[in-house]
Amino acid sequence: DLRAAAQRYQLTYGCPMPVEQLVCHICDIKQVYTQYGGKRPFGVSFLYIGWDREKGLQLYQSDPSGNYSGWKATCIGQNHSTALSILKQEYKAMPLGEALLLAVKVLAKTLDVTKLTTEKLELVVLQRKEGRTKVRSLAAAEVEKLIKQYEAEEAKKEAEKRST
Repeated sequence: DLRAAAQRYQLTYGCPMPVEQLVCHICDIKQVYTQYGGKRPFGVSFLYIGWDREKGLQLYQSDPSGNYSGWKATCIGQNHSTALSILKQEYKAMPLGEALLLAVKVLAKTLDVTKLTTEKLELVVLQRKEGRTKVRSLAAAEVEKLIKQYEAEEAKKEAEKRST
């Protein structure tokens, strides 16, 4: 249904469907399932990422009822309030490397694991390159490097605390 809606939009208007409009379409479907008997609501929240000419890179969150909102940075799931608190304090416009490091920090502070590993962590990046939108999953070696960088920064902060 979503691909068909996006294709109808493309055929009608001659350009790709804007991300927010696509998210709205998904949320309309989710909302219908909350209204009619015999249909089971989706019961999940989603994060959507995308790019369009109108607004550029975008991040949206939807809840099970079909409400959605746009964000610069957000999270869903267990310990989301802790993650949101960290993001509110530390997120600003930043280069990709810093953003990935912040993502690792948020996950390290909110996941129920004693040590982050590449088996527990997967990072995906949405970028515009050469006029095309690319979604890239980071390789395990790249994720491992980010984890080590985060751990080194945390160790440095701990050492500074002890010395004062």
